[in-house]
Amino acid sequence: MEEKIKTDEQKKSENSRVYVLFYSFFLIPFMIAVFGAVFFLLFKFVTYETNDVEELLNQVKIGSASKRWQSAFELAKVLNNPDRDPLSDSFKDQLSSAYERSIHDDALVRSYLAMAMGATQDTIFGETLLDGLKDESIETRIAAIQALGMIQYPPAVNAISTLIKTADSESERLSATISLGMIGDISAVPFLIKLLEDEQANIRWDAAIALAKMGNSEGAYIIEGLLDREYLNKFSEIDPVEQKRVLMIAIKTASILFDKRFEDNLISLSKNDKDLSIRDAAIKALEKKYSNGTNKL
Repeated sequence: MEEKIKTDEQKKSENSRVYVLFYSFFLIPFMIAVFGAVFFLLFKFVTYETNDVEELLNQVKIGSASKRWQSAFELAKVLNNPDRDPLSDSFKDQLSSAYERSIHDDALVRSYLAMAMGATQDTIFGETLLDGLKDESIETRIAAIQALGMIQYPPAVNAISTLIKTADSESERLSATISLGMIGDISAVPFLIKLLEDEQANIRWDAAIALAKMGNSEGAYIIEGLLDREYLNKFSEIDPVEQKRVLMIAIKTASILFDKRFEDNLISLSKNDKDLSIRDAAIKALEKKYSNGTNKL
């Protein structure tokens, strides 16, 4: 009898261990895996992103406040991809319409929609973007200015030139100056030449670069200064990262516009600059445009 009782107790003990093992090694891990999968699916659903321009534009129209500007931002990114599919006329009409309706929306939504139109590089959006120059918000005006430059819309030259003369914000005037250079219409040349004497250094620099892109050497003396680190060091507000960016743009400009005034500075940069990428860019500019300069290296 005692042996039978012990056997029953052993069986219970073994069954208990089986249940413990079952819970420990199967059921609990299985439940954790299920909950993990559910959480992952919910996270993917909440953070779902799409590259479909039609869907993104639809989210701009009907999404929540935060979803609208995020979708407009994503739309601008997708449209900036040169390998994207061609846009339908219907989509272009909807994009223009969405921009027009966004006048009373969050400034971020309108700004990113402007950049989305600019990313298409399609002048069909020119008239729509010109209306954006009249916005009360400086952020949306700057976005419209930049987008007009991106689509290279010549009819915007007069409006942008007027804005440079009347705007109080340096950032707005600077964006407008850069935009004139991107548009590249020769009708802007006389105005850009005047900007070479502007009180703001950034305006002078970008006016010179804009002229150089059009093959005009009126601002060559300014670009010559931009190829000189000692000159740039005089501007304490320019940090090392920004200084490198300015030098790279100046070198690229010197490789577009041939001018003997650039040669000595390019040679100096190619030999002595502390940044190897600056040296390399200067060497390539010399090889491209300044055959005599490469002999001096």
